[in-house]
Amino acid sequence: MEKEKDKIASGAGMIASGAGMIAGGAGMVAGGAGMVAGGAGMVAGGAEAIGRGAAGVARRQPSKYEDAAGLQEEAAAGLPGEADGGREAGPDCTGFPVKHVAPEWVEKSPLVHRGSRRSFSHDYCSPSRYHITATTAPGSLPLSLLPAVSQAHLKAGEVIAPILSELGIMVMKELEDINKFHPEMRVRKFVVMPDHIHFILHVEQRLKRMLGSELAGFFGACSKHQQRIAGLPDLKTLFQPFNDRIIYSREQLDKAERYIEDNPRRAIIKRQNGELFRRYLHLNIADHEYAAYGNIFLLRYYYLLPIRIHRRWSAAQFSEYEASCLREISAGAVPISPFIHPAEKRIRDKALAQGSAIIEITDSGIESRFTPQGERFRLCSEGRLLLLAPWQHNAGRRPKSGYTEFHDMNDMALAISKLQPDSRISIIGGC
Repeated sequence: MEKEKDKIASGAGMIASGAGMIAGGAGMVAGGAGMVAGGAGMVAGGAEAIGRGAAGVARRQPSKYEDAAGLQEEAAAGLPGEADGGREAGPDCTGFPVKHVAPEWVEKSPLVHRGSRRSFSHDYCSPSRYHITATTAPGSLPLSLLPAVSQAHLKAGEVIAPILSELGIMVMKELEDINKFHPEMRVRKFVVMPDHIHFILHVEQRLKRMLGSELAGFFGACSKHQQRIAGLPDLKTLFQPFNDRIIYSREQLDKAERYIEDNPRRAIIKRQNGELFRRYLHLNIADHEYAAYGNIFLLRYYYLLPIRIHRRWSAAQFSEYEASCLREISAGAVPISPFIHPAEKRIRDKALAQGSAIIEITDSGIESRFTPQGERFRLCSEGRLLLLAPWQHNAGRRPKSGYTEFHDMNDMALAISKLQPDSRISIIGGC
């Protein structure tokens, strides 16, 4: 009897334990239900955010660079509207790609030219806008001719059309037909120069392949046209590998369009003033090697005036120093300086307004494709600018330029100004 009672008691304990487990399971089910409800709330919140984004797209109005059809495609792709603000990992609220900051290890690593023409941090399949430049290979047929116009008859902002050759006409047709073969891409603006082309390419939808692969057909077709026209099937390629500049904003898009429109006029000026648009890679000045661009003969000028401001000066000292420099410049001195401090820049601007030339020491190198822009281009065409780069191998702006580098650049300007005109230049290498 006692054994039977023990068995019954033990069974009752197991039943109680099982009931506890069931209760615990019920609690877990209830907790899971709560999580599901919370997830549903998050989904609802996400749907509401998507709804706001879609409404933002609907609110956008076509700009002069986009038509209504283009905006409808953006809305279908779910791109956010301008009214929403904010930025995403892909194209930003205006349809332009987000510019990614280079990792710290890239900034600290020494600059090494590897021949790459692509940005390692950019997705070349994503919707983007590009300013693309392709130069013809040596020995290729000319694409166009520039009209014979003297610089005296050229007006700023005047649009000049190159005279296309037979090959240039075929290249132009291939540019216009890119959208037929690639509906996701559209050429917005282009110019066919004698030995290169510029065009703005708008990738409106995500590409299946990288940009270079998608454009291979266009460049291959251009090469076939040259083979046919020249009667030389052994000519393998018309264009060298292209360069792209990613357009991140409407301001950059405006600038790229103006550059393409003004390219023929600028080319005519450069050809008629070759010595004023010349690049020098190796100049030995005061035992320091420089790269240079512009009117090298400014270094032969008898009076170079170093412009250097001290930050601790009072407002009265700034004013007195500026007046003194401008008197010297009016008397014929050529200012030389990195023009870093706002007061130095103010002296530079007033000197240029007086018609003076300047020598500017820059912390950016002068790469092979360097071309002065805007005001600098005009100054070069007038022989009033020389750029000196003490770090000639730096193709872009030095990321860590600071007080030490700026101080060194001012010292360089002072050292150059103290040299005798005939001993300032020693060209080590070619251009």
